[in-house]
Amino acid sequence: MRFHLTAAALFACLAGMGVTAQERALPLPSSLPLLDYQAQLYPFVAQRRFADLGWVRDKRWRDTGPFVMGTSYGIHPAVRIYYGPQVIDWLEGGRQGDIPDGAMVVKEMATPPAARYTTYRDTLEYLHPDDPAEVEAQMIDFLHRTGGLNWTVMVKDSALSYGGWFFASVDAAGQVDDFAAPYAPASGQAADGLCMRCHASAAEELIFSSLDNIEGYPGAPLIFRVDESWRNMTDQPPGPMNLPAVQRPAMGQSDAALIEDYFHNDAAYDRVTAGAAGGRPALNPDFTATFPPADGISIPAAQVPHMPGQWLDHVPSRPGGPQHFLTSDNCVGCHGGLGGPPSGTAMFLQTGPSYGDGYDISPYGEWRWSPMGLAGRDPIFLAQLESEFALLEQAGAGDLADALGTTCLSCHGAMGQRQLQIDAHANPDAGLNPDVFKPDYLSLHAPLTQAGQAAQEADGTYDYHQYGNLAREGVSCAVCHRIAPPRRAEGQPDYNTLDTYLMNGTTGVFQMTEADRLIGPYADVRRKPMENAMGITPVQDDYIKSSELCGACHTINLPNVDADMSVPLDGYTSADQDVFNQAARNGVALLKDSYGVTYPEGLTDFQHSVEQATYLEWVNSVYSEEATAQSCQDCHMKSDFRSADGTVALDRITTQIATIQDTTLPEATNLLPQAEIDVPMREGYRRHSFVGLNVFLVEMLRQFSTEMGMGLTQPMTYATNGAQLAIDTMAQQAREETAGIDIALRPAATGIMADITVTNRTGHRLPSGVGFRRAFLEVKAVDAGGQALWCSGCTNGAGVIVDGAGAPLRTEFLDDVPEGADMALYQPHHRVVTAQDQVQIYEELTRNAKGAFTTSFVNRVSHPKDNRLTPHGALAPGTAAFEAKFGGSAVTAAFMKATLPEGGAAQDPDFTAGSDRIEYRIALPAGVDPAGVTVTATLYSQAIPPYYLKQRFDTAPDGPATRRLYYLASHLRTEGTLIEDWKLATATASATLR
Repeated sequence: MRFHLTAAALFACLAGMGVTAQERALPLPSSLPLLDYQAQLYPFVAQRRFADLGWVRDKRWRDTGPFVMGTSYGIHPAVRIYYGPQVIDWLEGGRQGDIPDGAMVVKEMATPPAARYTTYRDTLEYLHPDDPAEVEAQMIDFLHRTGGLNWTVMVKDSALSYGGWFFASVDAAGQVDDFAAPYAPASGQAADGLCMRCHASAAEELIFSSLDNIEGYPGAPLIFRVDESWRNMTDQPPGPMNLPAVQRPAMGQSDAALIEDYFHNDAAYDRVTAGAAGGRPALNPDFTATFPPADGISIPAAQVPHMPGQWLDHVPSRPGGPQHFLTSDNCVGCHGGLGGPPSGTAMFLQTGPSYGDGYDISPYGEWRWSPMGLAGRDPIFLAQLESEFALLEQAGAGDLADALGTTCLSCHGAMGQRQLQIDAHANPDAGLNPDVFKPDYLSLHAPLTQAGQAAQEADGTYDYHQYGNLAREGVSCAVCHRIAPPRRAEGQPDYNTLDTYLMNGTTGVFQMTEADRLIGPYADVRRKPMENAMGITPVQDDYIKSSELCGACHTINLPNVDADMSVPLDGYTSADQDVFNQAARNGVALLKDSYGVTYPEGLTDFQHSVEQATYLEWVNSVYSEEATAQSCQDCHMKSDFRSADGTVALDRITTQIATIQDTTLPEATNLLPQAEIDVPMREGYRRHSFVGLNVFLVEMLRQFSTEMGMGLTQPMTYATNGAQLAIDTMAQQAREETAGIDIALRPAATGIMADITVTNRTGHRLPSGVGFRRAFLEVKAVDAGGQALWCSGCTNGAGVIVDGAGAPLRTEFLDDVPEGADMALYQPHHRVVTAQDQVQIYEELTRNAKGAFTTSFVNRVSHPKDNRLTPHGALAPGTAAFEAKFGGSAVTAAFMKATLPEGGAAQDPDFTAGSDRIEYRIALPAGVDPAGVTVTATLYSQAIPPYYLKQRFDTAPDGPATRRLYYLASHLRTEGTLIEDWKLATATASATLR
């Protein structure tokens, strides 16, 4: 056994030699904010003070994998590791027990292979046989000059996380993070998910270290094959380090120019990330003409509120045992895919020779750019909240703002809002307020410096920053993989399964698994790495495949704060109203019993109604029936893939679903048994794309990634097309799975009669979700030369529907009240369209108690129109077919009324479950031959139509989120995108009268 000084003895000796306190020891990572700690750790590493301290090191430079044809297949570059005294004590003790806090391992790294350094050192020792100091000095110079010397570091601190390690990657300059655009992953943080990918497979303490590698101990390091391709160093004299091409493999040709070490080369990451950044789009004149910058709503770019960078969304599993919610950067290392050789190809479709060429279909990669992954950063939602608060204040009900905001953030900021409730309940002395989750928390992050921490402590936000980190991730991994089926509370009626959900599982109020369990679809999973890294066991549970799981945030039952409590809301009976109100009270009771929170209690003083019914619409369709079943996951988590350019087409995806240090990687010491880390290939892999038709949101976040804190480069695969893949997937869904259009033409006395049938191909209403979304038909007649003759539903560049003269329709903004009328003009549901100012718009329109049209979620008193296309198989409560499917439950019948048409569509015999037929009477100019006219019908989708935006800008023009939305929307580049002219095309069809 090698003799070495203990840490205390070593420090005592060094103190006598005049070594400074900083060189003797470093503070624990948990004792300082992140950047303050990096500022102490990084110089210690980059200046190699660990070597000055005499730390024990590896016997020699060594490889971490084969080096063949100029390419390294190692997990790291060439390494020579230095070990702090506490780590040596632990290794000498047989890797038993816990490594003490403060223990460090510094992995010195250089461009592989190790042979270049051992060969160069042999040369130096030959030239300077009696001067080891000169050999060491020249060796370090060579490593800096030729090897690109850099380091990865592990520092033990059990107060940090469940795994208890701080990981860091330090460059030669010792540069600390700044978390600025274009948002690279942190170079150092607790429980780094990228590092945990491999280290979770270690047998003990998340570390692979072995005495076999270390100077003074018996044994030999692992040896990997290294060919002669590295001997091409033309800055060296001819000889062992500079062989002619004819003596190197393939005459010096290699894949090295195409493959880089993307995991440990910051320069490579920076190049890819920089290439992904785009310039800020210019102001859109069509938009500003439609929405003039009045009331101070227009602000310069420098004043636009920025969201924190996505890599500040960091909350690891806690020491001693996991909490329920942790951020996706804990998951990305294993579930973020690999982009090709030399690292491997998993959850990735590689289309080119370079690493990262292709499509990242990993769970992290597709979720990150989905509306679920963006929900906590959604600038449209945050502006909506400001409007809601302003309306409540105007109505004298401003005291309800906190309750409403907290309710809305139970989905949009699910992890932060719920974890705050859990923590406050578990530790009532902590002083946390679980009844208020402020939208401002979304701007909080862990303080990076002591000055930042002091500022947060001074303004009272310090205790809430971790919840902001969680909330910004929206509907993240740990939300869906934690949801458990709703349960009937004690004393409730004997509800059936559906009614148990309806009365106990909507509006973001969901049951959860235990904190140390995450559910998934597979039984034969490798559990130990996740248990090692986070203390969480992955378990099989079919509920993850249930549409009901999605319903937790896609069935929303909200109060109507200006409705008359003495009468039921429009369209409902008193019995129906009692059902909705009781469901709300049940949710309040569950939250109070579970977490002691009372914030929603004030909201139960109002009449409730279903504001969003996407899950209910699916239940009330053929897609929920066994013979024709298609779940939410079947449509929104595809198991196939087709690229937008048609070059890649897979009917079924087979891949590993996790990438860890397993038997496919180069051998490592002290690895878990093979059976615990051998990740199988899975057939029928489900993509985590989760898209609908909200291209507007993804384009905003992509085009304004700096303002919204989004990095465009995926940290594992280095793919930069994540946003584009989400948009391409939306385009495919819009084109193939949203709607169908059929046109039948016949001549008429003054032109053409067109029967146009629109078919709903979705498993819910079209459009679905929040009520302000709309879809409309553009029906255009053109002559043989392409000249437009007639158009219903044409728009200008801001997406505003115009008449034949190009003027906006009086119905477009729902605020034009004719003299003597009690309601603003709107487009009714049309059975027959006879003029260009008549447009078939599929939408839900709601009015408040004063009769004004509103997009508020809590002023929905009446619905003069709801002609959103119903799905196939939709049934009306009270019919024999409905009762045959659902039975006689009053709860089911009440909720299902929210899935039915209202207004003119309810009386239209051509508006049926799954389709609508409209007759267009197209008048042609005199002298035009109808036989040469082509009629084209296109169904367009607008996730944020003009009247919605106008209501935001009018309601809260001085709100920071509203001003940000105005800036983003007014600068959004739509030309050449899927949303050109502020509309997304779905189905289209053309016909010519012959």
